[in-house]
Amino acid sequence: MAKKILLVDDEPIILETYSCLLSEKGFAVVTARSGREALETFSHNAFDLVITDLAMPDGDGFKLLEEIKEISPQTPVIVFTGKVYRAVKEFVALLGANELLEKSCSTELFISRIKESLQAPL
Repeated sequence: MAKKILLVDDEPIILETYSCLLSEKGFAVVTARSGREALETFSHNAFDLVITDLAMPDGDGFKLLEEIKEISPQTPVIVFTGKVYRAVKEFVALLGANELLEKSCSTELFISRIKESLQAPL
């Protein structure tokens, strides 16, 4: 059975590009264009992994990460953002993120980190 991923970003091109990539790699992907939509979707469905952007119009990925970890601490979360700063990396780690990746990372690194997060012990 395919692992189910919730992909969250307010940019349609990011959702389309990475949703296609993940589907081609055998993952079942559900997308959300905002933190609010993501939280609503997450609270009514079981996901094996959440991948979220940080900056979104209706709230940020920090709050979404915090709420997802409150609902389901065992669900791995990858934060996928435009620019990685050390302070941000430390903060998302404190909130429970498994990984922080820049959107400019290679496809190989992106898929590798997803596979690692899905296999991480609870």
